[in-house]
Order: sequence, then C-alpha cells, then structure tokens
Amino acid sequence: MDDPGHQQRRRGGRTDIRRIEFDLHASGPIVGVVIDRHKRKKLIILAQFFIAAPILGFGGFLFYTPNVPIIWLFAVVVIVSVFQVMYRGSFDGIIRASVENPDILHTVARANAIHLLSAAMGTAAAGLIIDKFSASYGFLATAVPSICLLIVAGFLTDGVVKSNARGIAGFWFDLKSGFEIFRSGKLIRMVALLSAVALPVGQLSNALLSSFIRDDLGKGSDLFGFVDAAWPIGGMLAAASLSNKIKKLDVKDGEYLLAIMAGASTVFLSYATASLSLAIAHGFMGFFVWSCRIVIGGRVLALCRNENVGRTRVYIHAMVAVSAMVMCLSPSFLTLEATALYFLYWGLFVVLSAVLLWIWKIRR
Repeated sequence: MDDPGHQQRRRGGRTDIRRIEFDLHASGPIVGVVIDRHKRKKLIILAQFFIAAPILGFGGFLFYTPNVPIIWLFAVVVIVSVFQVMYRGSFDGIIRASVENPDILHTVARANAIHLLSAAMGTAAAGLIIDKFSASYGFLATAVPSICLLIVAGFLTDGVVKSNARGIAGFWFDLKSGFEIFRSGKLIRMVALLSAVALPVGQLSNALLSSFIRDDLGKGSDLFGFVDAAWPIGGMLAAASLSNKIKKLDVKDGEYLLAIMAGASTVFLSYATASLSLAIAHGFMGFFVWSCRIVIGGRVLALCRNENVGRTRVYIHAMVAVSAMVMCLSPSFLTLEATALYFLYWGLFVVLSAVLLWIWKIRR
C-alpha cells in the first residue's frame, strides 16, 4: 500500500502555494485592464513596491517570531503574485511602445536571457544566505532586486496610454474589449491557444519530476537536483541563441515546430531511466519550452497594439495558468500506475494539439 506522501505526490499538487499562484494568474484579465488604462512606468514602480514590502515585512517578522502562521505566508504569495502579473504586463507594454516590430523578438529574447541568468544567480545566492544565516535573511535578500527595479524604473521612458472611458462602465467596457481582441484577431487567437497547450509543460515538470524520480526510479534528491538543473540550462541556451541569431530562427510558424519539439522532449523524458538521459531530456524540454515562450512573446507583442498590449499579454498568461493547473492537478482526477505516464500522455497531447493547431492555421 502507498504511504500518504506517495499518494499526495501521485495526485500531483506539490504545494498549495503553487495552486494559489495559478488561481491568481487566472484572475489576470482585471490586471490587464489596469495596465492598459494607466502609465506602465508608474505601474512598474507600484508593482515592485508591493512585491518588496510584504517580503520585507514577512522576513522581519521571522526575526522576532520564528513560528509565523502559515496563513501569513499565503498572504504574501497572494500579494506578490498579483503584482508580478502587473509588473510583467507593464514591462511588455513598455517594450511594445519603445521597440519597432523587427526588433521585438530580439528584445524579448534578451530580456528573457537576463531574467533566466538572474533567476539562476538569485536562487543560488538565496540558498547560500539561508544556509549560512536563516530563512528571515533569505526573505530580506529576496526583496533587494525589487527595490533595485523600483529605483531603475524611475528612469524608464513611458509610453502613451490612450484615453479611456471613466468609471466602472469604462472599466467593464475595456474588460469586454479585451476578449474581443481574441475573437476578431485570428493570429493572436491561434498563438494564445498554442501557448495554453505548450507552455504549461514547465509547470508539469515542477509538479511531477520529483515524484517521477522517487516513485518510479527509486532515486533520491541528488539525482533530482542533477536533472532539475538541466531545465534552466536549456532555457538559458534558448534565450542566448534567440538573442544572437534571431534573424535565422524567426521562421514562419516556428512557434508551432518548437511546441511540437517541447512535447516530443516530454515524451522522451517519460522513457528515460539513466541519469544522463534524464538530464538531457529535461534540458531539451527547457530549451524548447523557453524557445517557444520567447518566440510567442515576441509574436504577440508584434501583433497587438500599444493600447491593448496589457490585456492581450495578461489574458494569454491567464489561459496558460488555467491550462497549467489542469495539467498539474490531473493526477488528482486520474490515477495512473506510474508518474512517467503523465509525462507520456501530456507530451503526446502537446504534440498532437500543436500539429492540429498548425494545420488549422494554415487552412483558415
């Protein structure tokens, strides 16, 4: 009989915090309207303030009250997640307003390369700080980048925001208009559907990789760390490649091919058993998912207008979040004999869906 921990892993959700983040990203349409109705520079400053403040506050409380109620941590996650959505959408809006179409993909790739490198360095630094001192110091250190971004944002050049109808009626009109963007724009609609199919593979890996290695292969945290590290390496290689050779890689419908390869890599992972093959498969997953994410991000920014970039980008993020939640919670509704089978079936689903979407786009 499975132990309770095994059953929980098989059912998929690694943490309730991750589910909260999914739910908050799914509420993104409201944030998207806010982004399109206000100056993006001011929203970035506001977002970074409300990201740094709760993290600093929670870290400070840990100094004096080590046993802080877990509900406080959930509250911090709620606040930070909402304002992260606001920051990312506002940042995309500034890119849209500041960069010409031929250079958008290049700019998005460079931004993601910096993001991935900083995330890797920040994660390592936070781990060392927590190990050397305490979790409270880790929270305080985590708030430092947001404080720096808050200051740097003051030097950004803001874009022009269109005049919007005032009051609740105007807000509601903009909210409905955001959905109209997808109904009337074929290319944006197709890219949004592809995003919802391919990009959640990363969250699937976050939720189930540890169960796959422990339950299916009987291995420990050493192998998990080795395999898990391959994903960001693949992602950084993708961002670096797209940054330096964007003209060669920006082929027509390239995002569909990248999505197919992301699904195929997931299938490959499900069959891998040796440490090296697992790491290679996971690295390829990171490479193709991040390549797909970057190309789709650039494609969407090139297709949308400055006045609706917030709603377009955030609505797509919401679709991806809902899709990721379905993927990660699938073990709760369908119990399979091995965790590898979830990677197999979802990988096949991504491949088939990307092929069908590609055919649909060509024929319409």
